Amino acid sequence: MGNQTPFGPNELSKPPVTGAAFIAFLHEEKKRKCSNPPPFLQAMYDSNLTQEDLIMWVKDLYPYWSEALVYSIGAIYIKTNDEPLRTQMLRRMVDVEGKDVVEDLTGWNTPSYEELWLQFGELLGVDRSEVLQWNQFTRTYFSMRTLMTYSRYWDWSWLDGIATWYAADLYWIDQFTKIQNALNNNYKIPNQLQLFINVLLEDAQSHIHWEEEGLRYWACTTERQLSASRAFRERLDIEYQLLVALDEARSSGSLPFQVPTANSYSLD
Repeated sequence: MGNQTPFGPNELSKPPVTGAAFIAFLHEEKKRKCSNPPPFLQAMYDSNLTQEDLIMWVKDLYPYWSEALVYSIGAIYIKTNDEPLRTQMLRRMVDVEGKDVVEDLTGWNTPSYEELWLQFGELLGVDRSEVLQWNQFTRTYFSMRTLMTYSRYWDWSWLDGIATWYAADLYWIDQFTKIQNALNNNYKIPNQLQLFINVLLEDAQSHIHWEEEGLRYWACTTERQLSASRAFRERLDIEYQLLVALDEARSSGSLPFQVPTANSYSLD
């Protein structure tokens, strides 16, 4: 578990900014930290990835979409007492775990992100059994585990958690829109076949409004704004770190360190 450095008197003595100003500040922070995409994604945008690189991307990020998101969202959810926010968080959990879990009530049949990612891999030419047997890169693994640990314990409060979701949604909307265009233009995969990306972008857009509203209202003290903005930046760092080992493998031609055993997932 990580330890967050406490804020000092000089930081805490400043008055909080308005809710609107705080949201604007977060957007500036994203612009500052994400002025350039991760090198692996830049290579995709420049049409410099091979089919093997794309397949490796699918295999290495599978535990993130299948495990890390489910765990981290649930961990933030159980910390939260505000009922309107809990309702929105529950909807986010349904998005990730599959809208088909409430098909009997709503008629929705969109599968989980895990299943959509596996289908996305099949679209790129990799069998799901190969994805499940992949030994994840160590750096990717620990980036993912940082997200899970910070969400589970008190490195991030429930409000910090919302800030991290807001960061992820803004990041996904930005990068996955470019990914979709690159796959369509450079790798001849039509947008309508990229179901995972279509669902992810639609879901992310649907959550932006309530995340902003919650941050405007609840990040009303200097300490809360400092803490939430730190968590916001940390989530952007995690999203960046998830792709570092992939770019190392692509550029060096050799695989970086991997976890010793493959993911123990079953197809059943």
